[in-house]
Amino acid sequence: MGEMVSEVDSGDELGVDVNRIRCETFGMSTIPIRREEITPEWLERMLASAGACVISSLRFELMTGNNPLLSQLFRVRVEYSKRTSEHPDVVIVKIPPYDETVRIKEAGYGPYVAELGSYRLLESYYGGSIARMYGAEEDHNERTTCFVFEDLGVLPAGQKYAKVDIGIARSTLEFMATFHARFWRDEALGESEWVKDDDWAFLFNQDPADSAIGWSVIKDDERFDKTGGLVVAGEYLGAGLVKLRDAMRSRPLTLTHNDFHQGNILLRETSDGTQPVIIDWQMPAYSGGTNDLAKFMMTAVPFEILAEHESELVAHYVDRLIAGGVTGYSFDECWRDYRRAQVGTFGNYAISCYETSPDGGLIESSGDSTHAVIKALTLADPAELKEFLP
Repeated sequence: MGEMVSEVDSGDELGVDVNRIRCETFGMSTIPIRREEITPEWLERMLASAGACVISSLRFELMTGNNPLLSQLFRVRVEYSKRTSEHPDVVIVKIPPYDETVRIKEAGYGPYVAELGSYRLLESYYGGSIARMYGAEEDHNERTTCFVFEDLGVLPAGQKYAKVDIGIARSTLEFMATFHARFWRDEALGESEWVKDDDWAFLFNQDPADSAIGWSVIKDDERFDKTGGLVVAGEYLGAGLVKLRDAMRSRPLTLTHNDFHQGNILLRETSDGTQPVIIDWQMPAYSGGTNDLAKFMMTAVPFEILAEHESELVAHYVDRLIAGGVTGYSFDECWRDYRRAQVGTFGNYAISCYETSPDGGLIESSGDSTHAVIKALTLADPAELKEFLP
């Protein structure tokens, strides 16, 4: 669930006056916002779902996630003087940032209550396709939350993302289709205050015009092969995305993870083999399921597998939707919506793929997921893509 940065004992105060910190933050947050506030007594309460326990000591590893400004992550090794067989030796503790300005600003976007709402809704998947949540605590005034999750281990040295082969891709799509089918056309879900709506999910409320600027940067970058549907998608960015958003409102809506990229997929080793686990449910939306489908296929499925199995994998997703009870949504409709969602996904990444250089010019500044999205669109048939775009 992150990358280890440093390790400290629970008694090591890192050269910081803990009493001074606690005075300054008293009354500002009712949940832990500093590592020193993750005490044995607090963790005992969070682990109550596994039974009563007494913790004798804790050892911490500070971790980094995809967005360190949004949360602090710790891998915590636990020593007990009293426990049950259900109590874990290691947990992941996720708490909000300690900087009040950052914390309140981020809380205003709703990721903390959204993640808690998602985990409460998806409890039946604990320990399987999503991580087990042992406990959570919420500050209702700040709308912030802290969590205690199971530890899914670390990636092998030098490996940045979980390795997705064809089997893992199919398993991930099976889970995706399962929870999509479960909440298919569930209008009550769309009325929940912690779930974003379809229009927000399309570009995360970003300005479509900025995507055209991003495309100009990508187009001028010689590292990218401008072939296939990439050029069609790129030239469509900008005002065209407004028309695309309007056309995509006709899709059936369901619960979507809405950030189904390669960094949010981990792997669990089980007696039946390797199982994908989806983390960071901070941006759920009542939206079209092909948003999740497109982002997963474009960022997490290796290009070589995508090139050979793209239509087969989309068909597998549709088959699993049908197995989950979904009716009236054909492969052809899903394929059209998937291609449209790919362009929307590309537009979203294009908006944030550049920055201004010291001399006032624009330079490409994107990461692995953006590069994967760009490459994935080279597989799309240009004529077909033009037909699908409104």
